[in-house]
Amino acid sequence: MVDVIETDVLVIGGGAAGTNAVLKAADRGAKVTMVVKGLIGKSGCSIFASHLPYHDVSTKEKDLDRLRYSVRYYNHYLTDQEYCIRMGAYMRNEFFGDLERLGVYWRRDAQGRLMAITSRVPAIVAHKQGASGPIIMDKRRREIFRRGIPVYEECAVTSLLTDGERVVGATVLDYRRGKFFAIAAKSTILATGHSDYLATRATGTREQSADGIAMALRVGAELANLEIQWWHASDVLEPKAWMRFHLYPNPLMGTQETSRLYNSQGEMFYEQKTHSSGSSAPYTEQIRRLSREVLAGKARWDGGYYSGYDHIPPEITKAHQHQAKVWSKLGLDVGKDRIECGITWHMRQGGINVDTERMETKLPGLYVAGGLGCHYLGGVGPVSYDGKVAGEAAADAAVAGGRKPLSEQAVAAEEGRVFGFLRASGDGVRPIQAKLRIREIMWELGYVKNEQKFNAALDALQAVRRELVPQLSLQSTSRSWNTGWMDALDVCSMLDACEATVRSGMNRKESRGPFYRDDYPYVDNENWMCRNIVSRVNGEWRSRTQPIPTPYLTPEKSREPFFEADY
Repeated sequence: MVDVIETDVLVIGGGAAGTNAVLKAADRGAKVTMVVKGLIGKSGCSIFASHLPYHDVSTKEKDLDRLRYSVRYYNHYLTDQEYCIRMGAYMRNEFFGDLERLGVYWRRDAQGRLMAITSRVPAIVAHKQGASGPIIMDKRRREIFRRGIPVYEECAVTSLLTDGERVVGATVLDYRRGKFFAIAAKSTILATGHSDYLATRATGTREQSADGIAMALRVGAELANLEIQWWHASDVLEPKAWMRFHLYPNPLMGTQETSRLYNSQGEMFYEQKTHSSGSSAPYTEQIRRLSREVLAGKARWDGGYYSGYDHIPPEITKAHQHQAKVWSKLGLDVGKDRIECGITWHMRQGGINVDTERMETKLPGLYVAGGLGCHYLGGVGPVSYDGKVAGEAAADAAVAGGRKPLSEQAVAAEEGRVFGFLRASGDGVRPIQAKLRIREIMWELGYVKNEQKFNAALDALQAVRRELVPQLSLQSTSRSWNTGWMDALDVCSMLDACEATVRSGMNRKESRGPFYRDDYPYVDNENWMCRNIVSRVNGEWRSRTQPIPTPYLTPEKSREPFFEADY
């Protein structure tokens, strides 16, 4: 008999969105339970947060400029503009105050003023640029434990449970002990993030296998704009284990300079202050310029180009930039040497389709917090806002509503699926081999896409599902810390999420932001400034589009060549 834990609000995910959802739901008087596949704040984008946009005053002119940054340059017009205004007000009026109450201290100058990065949108950092995320997440983690909120770390949610009409809870595998249990919840919040380890080179951590996307897809939720997948162009190439180390192209603390990219011939082909000074997240322009170098044979996607801070006095870089440690650990001089880079699959702009007023999906009882939603790219501040909205809405609904019973048949079926992978033999396919193959497929799909590559990727993914999954076998049947067992479960999530991503990309007949099709090399605002939605119901894939309102900002052109657009 499977144990069942009862709660008002279940939060799945331990990053900036999930932790804020937990705290805000608890503030509303709800009983909250948290499940984290890894450890709170120890994986995902949160731990690599560089800086946080800081708006000390609000004027109509500044608000419009900030809105333009969020809408045009950060989300390529694929965002809810009303949401951006609400989120901006939260950032100004609540976010930094919440963090200061938790004990986060910001770097200040000799006069005691907050030190802001000089850019279109001023930003501040805690201690050093590149170190804000760990500090913030440590404070949130401590607060959750101080309040005595039940937390199940190193426990993987394997499925969402429904009663046929609404989400009523989830099943969980405690992989430290091999224990399977269920959680009955009046409201469930998915907050598993927007960065996953789905390609050969990726910024996602081992735990991130798109579980949130896959679980939502399996219960019939809609997914939108999954194809709008960002890449880093300036991540460390070698050693491979360091591929998450990002050499920030953003405005740098303590200087007016930004990092530079050089091709194999030593020619600089990108620096933000020269090529995209209006953006505080210039990654899309970086990779567009890199693609031209690759086409010219002066760089490769996996090396042959370099980044560095050698044009900046080293004492400034060392004082203000956490990434300076990368040079010292490699035995290099940050003031003289450049590091070879490779592109890395980073965060996803798309996700689960939600109503941004309450962060609720079309499935009653299911909410989404943070970058897992399809409405905004992310960032510690914006996803914290999502956590607040989702936490409060889910708590209010839970306190007012009754609890629905879990289906014993559904729980037993999921238990059978999960434990069905706990088989060992000398033959068969190791789950890690299947994971590596999936990552290889998505890496081969790459930055430059077209119909032929989409079809090849879809065929390859279906071959993995058809040929490799039935042969999965483990080296051990231990129920404790069996990483092979976890890999097998990850394979299923990765296949579902990657297939949805490929199908979504096939539907979008244009190029935009980080999404480039050489068979549709133009931005089509007339037809594709929308949520590109896919879902799977009873095994059948469905698609539709949902126009995105533009009450404040609209593109100047209805259609323009991709490489001529500045967003």
